[in-house]
Amino acid sequence: MRELSITTPKGVLSAVLHEAAGSKHLLIVCHGFRGSKDGSGRSMVLSDLAVANGFSVLRFDFTPQATLSRQIEDLGYVVEFCQEIIGGSIILLGRSMGGSAALAFAARDQGIAGLCLWATPWNLAETFQLALGERYQNLSQGESVTVEDEYGRVRFTPQFIEDFTRYDLLSCARSLGRIPLLIIHGQKDGIVPLAQAHDLFLAAEGPKKMVVIPEEDHQFTYKYDETTRELLAWLRETFGDC
Repeated sequence: MRELSITTPKGVLSAVLHEAAGSKHLLIVCHGFRGSKDGSGRSMVLSDLAVANGFSVLRFDFTPQATLSRQIEDLGYVVEFCQEIIGGSIILLGRSMGGSAALAFAARDQGIAGLCLWATPWNLAETFQLALGERYQNLSQGESVTVEDEYGRVRFTPQFIEDFTRYDLLSCARSLGRIPLLIIHGQKDGIVPLAQAHDLFLAAEGPKKMVVIPEEDHQFTYKYDETTRELLAWLRETFGDC
């Protein structure tokens, strides 16, 4: 495990590289909106398991609480760094809004070898309405709002939700071409309804697989191990002989 700093024109992104000896593939993990590269320790466990299966992994932190546009921009700098410094074919793993950024990026960069979306929304307006409740209405009326809960304190500006309108993520799914796609979603996700995952799956036209984890929520609270096993099985099936 090696800590890295990825310098961009807008700042420095913190990252951690888990290297698998002789690996031809690099899995880049994109965390959710209020998450981090550590994922409460779960991302480290996932990374170690991926390395044991022959895949190198890079975890990084997005610019905190950034718009989707900024996340896509951050990911572009990370991918460029990996292509220049680390090498190997790049597979993106995106969680929640990090998956939205990974989807948008993969749709415009056909150099991506594979894409996995965990609990990923294509309709960010619906998702943040469910997450913020009546405070979303305040945002839509031009007011900034502050949320403070068990995950910490975050301030949203109207520009945050206005940025959603710049992207048609279902069209992005249609534009993936032949990029292999894995969608993993919790059956009882209350933040990103399962219907959104079905919409993405139907929109994608290339090699694709969808796994619904029974009784699971947005965080995969109770069956994270099962979710990880599904990812590893797909990686081996899709890229193990490459």
